Amino acid sequence: MRITAINTYRTAYINQQQTKSKLRTSPVPYSTTNIQNDRVSFKGFNLKKYNPAYRFCMQLFERSQIASRRRISPPIKELEGKLTEVMIPLKGRRKIVAYDINPDNRENYIVFFHGTSQNISNCQTTYKEFLNSNYAVLAPEYSGFGKNKSRTADEYTLEEDIAAVVRYLKKKKIKPENTGIAGHSLGGFAATRLAEEIPQAKFLILISPVNTLSYEVENIVKQRKFKVPKIYQFIYKHYPQILAPLDRIFKTEERIAKTKIPLYIIHSSNDSLIPVKSSKELALKSKSLRELIILDGGGHRMDETKIATLHDILARMNVKPQKAAE
Repeated sequence: MRITAINTYRTAYINQQQTKSKLRTSPVPYSTTNIQNDRVSFKGFNLKKYNPAYRFCMQLFERSQIASRRRISPPIKELEGKLTEVMIPLKGRRKIVAYDINPDNRENYIVFFHGTSQNISNCQTTYKEFLNSNYAVLAPEYSGFGKNKSRTADEYTLEEDIAAVVRYLKKKKIKPENTGIAGHSLGGFAATRLAEEIPQAKFLILISPVNTLSYEVENIVKQRKFKVPKIYQFIYKHYPQILAPLDRIFKTEERIAKTKIPLYIIHSSNDSLIPVKSSKELALKSKSLRELIILDGGGHRMDETKIATLHDILARMNVKPQKAAE
């Protein structure tokens, strides 16, 4: 069961959209923004040297990388023979692994970004839904995750990955207006960042998205299921301002406010990793919100209900099947 949040977050912005002029429908090129100069960095505020909150976050991030490299899933039956693994070049000699799933030579693509502690092989049920909805799929794997070479990853490396995805789409001549963008968890930030580079994309779907690290750290400290060192618990309890610098890291809401791409947000009310208030804040910032869908179960993972919700959203877009190229 799901609960569609018809509240101030959704109705206020849908009403705004009805009074505004329609988004441009003429094709526009990919953004010429220098993505390398527009990145949000972990640097600043002497975080690495003085802030234990930052060190704790990096420890969690490193653990998620290690977990992603250990959790390689075999192809599911429905995708056997359809998963094409490609290497997307970064600047220099580095490359990242991605799935380019397009067995029917479709023009419409969804770029999907996976969550933390995951790799591209773990999201095959989601890809299956995209294919069933008549989209091809491009699923990049972040630097240092999954099959990619070990590398210390942060927002800096994530920006490099996104820039590489933009170049790959341009090289394949995938039209911006034929491109949808989606992301789960950490992938919500990556998806929002890619939306800045493809301003004429068809839609942006965020599933349990990261907003700022301060939200996530605050939530982790409060949850008993996570083992947080007592020294960190003491510091956060008596000096909560130490989380303030983390507001700048993975701050999706700043970027979501800039996009005019139709936005859909899906979140579970019982998410113990990323609090639902994170998505409510994103909804308030968005000027292109179509729907905020709050589910009454499912937690943080991509469960069947979230997949069914994706199906409902994509079905409304009514993308017709395309004939295979001869």
